[in-house]
Amino acid sequence: MDDRDITNPSEVTAEEPGGLEQSMQKLADIIARMEKGGMELEKTFALYKEGLAKLAQCKEAIDRVEKELEILEEGGDDDGNAE
Repeated sequence: MDDRDITNPSEVTAEEPGGLEQSMQKLADIIARMEKGGMELEKTFALYKEGLAKLAQCKEAIDRVEKELEILEEGGDDDGNAE
């Protein structure tokens, strides 16, 4: 396991194994577990922090794709240069 603090969204990258779809599924699983309830407060809080980290990861991945799409629509490469 690495030394990143998954509770700190700035240390979570969009390049996690499994891609955006897996991250979104993990986030949905976390939400479902929290909605089900019946957990101790500490476990609920840990899941909340994990969910925030996954949400940040998903947002970063989506933002990156949106930026790439904008570049493609403008007719440039991923360095912002026209082809």
